[in-house]
Amino acid sequence: MSQAQAKAEIGAHCALPSCNLNDFLPIRCKCDQLFCRDHVFPDAHSCPLLVQSQSKSEPSPKLQRCAAPSCNKPSLEAYIANAQDTADRSPALCPGCKQAYCAEHREPKSHSCSPSEPSEPAPQKNAAAKALLAKHFGTSSDSGPGSSSTRPMNPKKLAQQRQIAVMKMRHKAKPLDPKDNTGSVPMDQRLHVFVRQEGQDKTSERVFWLRKTIWTGRALDMLASQFKLAISDTQPLKLLYTSDEGETIVLRTDQPLAEQIPDGAALSLSR
Repeated sequence: MSQAQAKAEIGAHCALPSCNLNDFLPIRCKCDQLFCRDHVFPDAHSCPLLVQSQSKSEPSPKLQRCAAPSCNKPSLEAYIANAQDTADRSPALCPGCKQAYCAEHREPKSHSCSPSEPSEPAPQKNAAAKALLAKHFGTSSDSGPGSSSTRPMNPKKLAQQRQIAVMKMRHKAKPLDPKDNTGSVPMDQRLHVFVRQEGQDKTSERVFWLRKTIWTGRALDMLASQFKLAISDTQPLKLLYTSDEGETIVLRTDQPLAEQIPDGAALSLSR
């Protein structure tokens, strides 16, 4: 056998007529023909099996396009398997023209659409829930810790409001006892109060802090001095506290003040 004949028996020629390359490692396609590595792919040699499979496959439906004239993007309804099935979902359609648009043109103003006016005014949503919240948590018109008419009745809410009020009071409260100063009494040993004369408005209200160990009688004497009020048998002075329930309580002078009121309480001086 000659060298040329031995070489011809090694490998095979590519079955693509325009190639006919003698490949020493040919690859067999599913159509049972040998090809070189460049033309073994079905689409590279127009494989008859590929043509048959393409003819049998059904064309895929086109995605619904955005209804905007100059837009070729799929609409938001295009990815719904059955757009006619609206059970348990709200169709992504424009409320005015009822057309499907992409995310960029979904707003009526983005595609020059004027939504039709509703025939009847829409009912107020969550009206019952809002009324319940207003009853228990108050409204934005609450005037502060001294306001009892708009004060929310929820205990946790009241505690939070009082804590916030006390934090604000610490910055402007002055010691009621002239002997005390900022560094002499730790913050956790102070009792903060709003005080005003009965019958006067909140503009006359003043903020003080006292030692939690002070007795109510001693605190009343110092408050009378601050407000320049005389105390006598004929003109007694009382210290009043309005509770969270709106009850006005006359504080006893023979008991510690901290045992009768919470921190951040609003007090009033009354004859």
